[in-house]
Amino acid sequence: MSINTLARVFTPHGNIVYTANDFRQTLRIVVAGVMALSLSSFYNVQYGVFFVVYPIMLLSLVPVFNRHVAKQFIFSAAINCVEMVLIIGWLSQWPLIMTGVVFALYVMRFRFMSKGPLFLFGSMGVVCQSTMLNFMSYPGNDWHTLLFSNMEASVLAVCLSALMHYLLPDVEPRGRPPLIEKDAARVRHESLLSGTVATLNFVVFQMCDLSDSLSALMAGVLILFPMSYRGAVLSSIWRVVGVVLGCLYILVVQLVLYDHSSHMLLMMPLIALGFAFSARLHVMEKVGAGVGFSCITTLGIMFGQNMHPDKDLVFSDLYRISSVTVSLLVTLTMVFLVHLILNRFAATRYVVQSESK
Repeated sequence: MSINTLARVFTPHGNIVYTANDFRQTLRIVVAGVMALSLSSFYNVQYGVFFVVYPIMLLSLVPVFNRHVAKQFIFSAAINCVEMVLIIGWLSQWPLIMTGVVFALYVMRFRFMSKGPLFLFGSMGVVCQSTMLNFMSYPGNDWHTLLFSNMEASVLAVCLSALMHYLLPDVEPRGRPPLIEKDAARVRHESLLSGTVATLNFVVFQMCDLSDSLSALMAGVLILFPMSYRGAVLSSIWRVVGVVLGCLYILVVQLVLYDHSSHMLLMMPLIALGFAFSARLHVMEKVGAGVGFSCITTLGIMFGQNMHPDKDLVFSDLYRISSVTVSLLVTLTMVFLVHLILNRFAATRYVVQSESK
């Protein structure tokens, strides 16, 4: 009875396609997000953003679960932890060498994403690397807590994904996504473009001491996932719209609860409602990291990072909107300039196959 009621609430309108599999994926994202946020809040973990965002990202970007998905996710986090210890612990005294190694790792991971089969391994490596570098580069952060939190959150994300797919399986088998054919020049263009801009973002955030701007950093990294200039422009528009929607909803929740925002029993139903509509929008868009994905990750980051009794989400909300907007403008400018430079050489020229015929 309850499932049928929920299904009627999420009934699509007009010509929008919203299948039974989409509804199941929506439920998986919402339930896993609420469970992860409840656990991180109950135990008051220091890096709660990992525990909330990782399950949401895994269930949103990968609508299926199998051994290949689990291995990519876990191995990516484990390898990243080892790399960060070596980079920050050993190479931090040589900034130029450290920057070169960071650039090489970014290019390698974006190359995995460009080729396709190891897309999840590359994408989670990019997210982990950007987040870990941001936290570990500044004094005052406990490395052991950070490293263990990253691994624990990754294991939790895989376990929640497995549990959700077991309890809420797809109604019908999903087909494989279409394979995009790319020539060697395009793969090099996408890898170098995204790796260069991600490295420049890292340098800017280090030089300007932006340790409290994790949201802006992640926004600049996530719009690189299309790995092209046109894709980055479109992704940045989706990102801004999703961030604004998510932040407005957080403001409404804060105003409704006012002094009672520290009570989880009052917060969780409202958070679940925000997750539900964001997840529904995400699965209906079917564009990967679109408006819905941006909105739900905004909710996850804000509540996972700032939902404590002594925290006020209003200032964090307004700061996030402004910092994300500035970050996206700066990142898009760098993407445009690097794109122009790479297109001057035949070996790194971006040419879509359909356009070249």
